[in-house]
Amino acid sequence: MNKTDPRNLLPRREFFTRVTALAAGSLLTTQPTISTPQPARRPTLTLTVKQVIDTILNEIPGAPFAKTVDQLRAGSLHQPVSGIVTTMFPTLEVIEKTVRLGANLIIAHETPFYNNEDQTDWLQQDDAYRYKVDLLTKHKIALWRFHDYWHAHKPDGIIMGNLMKLGWGELYDADQSRLVTLPKPMRLDAIVSLVKQKLDIPWVRVVGHEQQVCSRIYLAFGYMDSKQQIKAIQTYKPDLILSGETREWETVERVRDGLLMGEKTSLLVVSHALSEEAGMAYAAQWLAPKLTGMRISHIASGSPFRYL
Repeated sequence: MNKTDPRNLLPRREFFTRVTALAAGSLLTTQPTISTPQPARRPTLTLTVKQVIDTILNEIPGAPFAKTVDQLRAGSLHQPVSGIVTTMFPTLEVIEKTVRLGANLIIAHETPFYNNEDQTDWLQQDDAYRYKVDLLTKHKIALWRFHDYWHAHKPDGIIMGNLMKLGWGELYDADQSRLVTLPKPMRLDAIVSLVKQKLDIPWVRVVGHEQQVCSRIYLAFGYMDSKQQIKAIQTYKPDLILSGETREWETVERVRDGLLMGEKTSLLVVSHALSEEAGMAYAAQWLAPKLTGMRISHIASGSPFRYL
């Protein structure tokens, strides 16, 4: 297979977000930089990949889990860490930017290998899989998934990251972590504008009426099984389900039928990747004070789609 230099896959102008160590409980702040990232300084804290992972697991109730997708998918547990990058999807572009930062540990929420269990037997002859593995190996990048554990954190890291970015952090309810009650009801079109602006989402899909007034919002970031979403409609009777991704013949049709029969639950679908990115930016902020002296950055993987 003829391989193209992976550096030619990327635009010259690099966009990435550095997350600095903030005091515990501070609001999430990110500063996008339009420049070529400079190599990281040698960290003053020397840790192995395993030590970084153990630091995280010490903060997760019930960890380690007997079964989880959160496994090391590339690199060695015993290699020293020169810098850490958090991201949503560990794309080729994210890997290249990690290399340019001088980091060698990627903590990714989702799978690098195109299936949730990261099974690779069926991918051995796939060009993209082999290219990605070669790239990780060439640059000695360790890649660890942080999915199940981050959702199991109290509060759920993805939910909290999004709520903070939306300005709703104070509305988090530990007893009903997926349900937000707005102190002042908002029209659906105003919520759409807020979500697009704060989460940097260019395009959303809505099942419902723009003038609907919403107060109770059920949070279904990323992908959530339709049975759970439909049960939530019946249990909580929310005004809105804020969803990352759902199959169109399931929750979408249940919401449409409900509206036609007079129910008030609408659906706002914002995409899987963009609905959880803020949670992985928050992961970098959350981890920074636990690893003082280690450079930790967030690189957004962005949306895979173009909107025509």
